[in-house]
Amino acid sequence: MSFLKNIQSSTGLAPRIAFLSWLLALITLLTFVLLTIPQQKEILIRNLESKANGVAVSLHDVAAGAAINDDLASVVTACQTLLAGDPDLEFLIITKNDGFSLVNQQTGWRVEPQIDSYWVSDKRIPQGKITTVPLLNQRVFHFAKPFDYSGIEWGWIHVGLSLKDHDHSVATLYRNTIGLILACLLLSLHLALFYARKIVRPILRLKKLVQKIADGDLTVRADVNRRDELGDLAQSVNTMTDSLLRRDRILESVRFAAQLLLRTEQWGDSIHEVLAKLGQAAKASRAYLYENIQNDTGQICSSRRYVWETSSAALQTAHSPLELVSYDHPDLEKYRKKLANNRILSGVVSDKSSGLRALLEPLGIRSVIVIPVFVNNIWWGFLGLDDCDRCREWTEAEKDSLRAAAEMLGATIARQGIRDALLEAKATLEDRVKERTLELQTQVAAKEKALSELAEAQSTLVEVSRAAGMTEVATGVLHNVGNVLNSVNVSSTLIIDLIKKSRVGNIAKVAELIQDHTDCLPEFLSQDARGSQIPVYLSSLALSLQDEQTSLLKETESLRQRIDHIKEIISMQQSYGRVGGVDETVYPDQLMEDALKLNANALERHGISVQRQYRHDFPIVTDKHRVLQILLNLINNAKHACCEIVGEKNITLQIEAPDPEHILFQVTDTGIGIPQENLTRIFQHGFTTRKTGHGYGLHSGALTARELGGSLAVHSDGPNTGATFTLILPIHPKERA
Repeated sequence: MSFLKNIQSSTGLAPRIAFLSWLLALITLLTFVLLTIPQQKEILIRNLESKANGVAVSLHDVAAGAAINDDLASVVTACQTLLAGDPDLEFLIITKNDGFSLVNQQTGWRVEPQIDSYWVSDKRIPQGKITTVPLLNQRVFHFAKPFDYSGIEWGWIHVGLSLKDHDHSVATLYRNTIGLILACLLLSLHLALFYARKIVRPILRLKKLVQKIADGDLTVRADVNRRDELGDLAQSVNTMTDSLLRRDRILESVRFAAQLLLRTEQWGDSIHEVLAKLGQAAKASRAYLYENIQNDTGQICSSRRYVWETSSAALQTAHSPLELVSYDHPDLEKYRKKLANNRILSGVVSDKSSGLRALLEPLGIRSVIVIPVFVNNIWWGFLGLDDCDRCREWTEAEKDSLRAAAEMLGATIARQGIRDALLEAKATLEDRVKERTLELQTQVAAKEKALSELAEAQSTLVEVSRAAGMTEVATGVLHNVGNVLNSVNVSSTLIIDLIKKSRVGNIAKVAELIQDHTDCLPEFLSQDARGSQIPVYLSSLALSLQDEQTSLLKETESLRQRIDHIKEIISMQQSYGRVGGVDETVYPDQLMEDALKLNANALERHGISVQRQYRHDFPIVTDKHRVLQILLNLINNAKHACCEIVGEKNITLQIEAPDPEHILFQVTDTGIGIPQENLTRIFQHGFTTRKTGHGYGLHSGALTARELGGSLAVHSDGPNTGATFTLILPIHPKERA
């Protein structure tokens, strides 16, 4: 098998066909010889056996008479006569069962009183074979026939025939066979070579033709006069060449269309020429471009924008019903879905559904292809070609080329849309700049006015924010002050309501009644129905006024406490209001507590509990206002994370020294957690998962931590598992990177 593979890989088709044909002939011939020679040799053996059997039969009657009369001379005479008459007889031996034998040869005869057991077989059947017989030591054809007479097994008749003629015949058979084999091999080799050349000749012609096609010559065609597989192959080559030629023409038309559309400002001005080029290149009867629109009822339809067609096709579409195609038709709904999924529709009209045939066949359309056009990934419409002359299956090469044309049209439409938008923007840019400038001027004026009105109240705070960059701290302070002010407002409202509802005014009415009855006051208080109720009423009024006094005192004390709270918040903010960038000696737990105070009211309002785990009480040297910014942002983020869950809301604040040179601040929450894919993005500028977030806090915190010689890291096991933010800083500034 490896030999055959080597031949196939190293020789041409014609030698391979010739070799395989010749090899097949050789195998057939050898099979014939292997079957024929044994048969011929069997025939020669049978001839010898037939001759020997004839001799044995002729001796049988003589031997029978001798057995009866005990006349051995007559047997010897008969044997010698047969030997003399036929030189091919080597011996005739008559053997009795007791071993007594008459041995007759061409040279004479003799008696063997006790012959070898070879001559007396146990099987009493005729048998013959070529062998070297004992006693005589001769290679002969030995035929032994049982000698029976009148039911008595008397002995055996042995006939020995010379093999001279047999060997000559066998040698002649081998010589003739070898000669025949050689002659047949030569003849079959010549015939195989001749037939192989005849078979391969058209294949070689096809090979040269395909090579020309591969070199770019698409005008060549193969001879299709044959009616066999080679004829089919030639027809396939011609079909392939026609397809490649149409593809090249279509691609050439696409190239032409691309150049034309690039040169023209409005693609609609050159689309007719583009469709004509595409239709002629594809040998179509009609090329058209449809755009998707909505009709008056809101249904999606396709409106024919442009069309090119041959003169014969134009006669059939003089009154075309396909100016506006509605996809509401049940037979068109499935085609709309395929086009919307960017799939090409093509085929023979007669193979389509009855509804589609009813639309296309009146226009003489026999084959159609429709390619969707997408503009900015939105299905804009479709490019289509009709063939009214023949039923054709559109090849994959044609589909790919026409898809390239559709994509080029989509890109052109998108490009022109962008250009038109830019032109419109350019045309209105000056007006919009003026309008925007006026808006900005108005906003600046309003802002300046507001700033001037608030300058006295906020000058100190603005100066501190500008100097220290404490935007987050100021926001936390204002937020907490606002929360306290809300409580102040509630207390003030309660005091006002208590005063409005007070019964003090009823004392004036009682005084007026007493004043009116001054002259008869005792009688009025004791006998008059109204006067008799005044003492009881004054007692209940006194109790009510005492309750009012208690409530007013309580709310007034609450109001005083909230005002003191505002003073504490402002005082703490002022302590961090000095210019940043200066390292100070501070206690880590005080930093964490100050950041917590700025969020305390919000945490209490949302029902978030705080656990503290402070394991470091030694001071550190750092820029405390920048560290406070980081901690304030981490606690604020933890609060937002806990607000988005239902259940237990906890924040754990931890401080410890992982080694003698560093301090660790850790904020752990039980909030919504962080997906794994966001862990590597959470410190990026602008990244946030909150709708109201700005994506700057954690990014700024990470940069600040790095500038301080430390790091800011995050860990979360995923959604709904909480998160842990870890800030590590050097205890001394010399450790900063």
